[in-house]
Amino acid sequence: MRRMGWLLALVVVGWALSASADCGCAQGLGPSCYVTFRSNELISFSTVFPIDYFTVHSTTETPFLLGWSVETVDGALVRSTAFDVVVGWGQDFVWDLTDGAGRDVGPGFYRILVSTTAGVVSADVRLVSYCTPCVTCWSCCLCSTCPNGGAGRCPTACGEPYLVLDIDSTKSCCGLSFQFHWGWTTP
Repeated sequence: MRRMGWLLALVVVGWALSASADCGCAQGLGPSCYVTFRSNELISFSTVFPIDYFTVHSTTETPFLLGWSVETVDGALVRSTAFDVVVGWGQDFVWDLTDGAGRDVGPGFYRILVSTTAGVVSADVRLVSYCTPCVTCWSCCLCSTCPNGGAGRCPTACGEPYLVLDIDSTKSCCGLSFQFHWGWTTP
């Protein structure tokens, strides 16, 4: 009976600590619409100019891409890439979650911006910690705040360009990875 009491106390203390931890789940601190990724998921993004863009803007010319950058939601520049020559809009780009000096960025809200000849197209993203003891979001936060695995975007007005975000790949949290390859051959 005594062991059961200690076990119950340990469970209650563990639950209380995980419930009080802020795993980036505090509400009201960021943009109203964003796509959530884990801090080990590299973000792939591409610019889309929908068909209605050309009718709404009365143009037949497809804009070109000039470069891309990432900033915090308060406007501080994190990383910037300018292209030597203009690039067509069908290109996919990857943000490896590093800043301009090559250091990993921390969890939080970021804005990915793509500069085009027609203006800037942007999308807000939220990085949640994956490489800490608070890995399981259900232990800290409601599951509605769990990463959605990318592959999303916020709604845009009719005829406006937008960014499509997705997971490109993942990186190891501790610098150690394990891969297992298996093959089958027949004689």
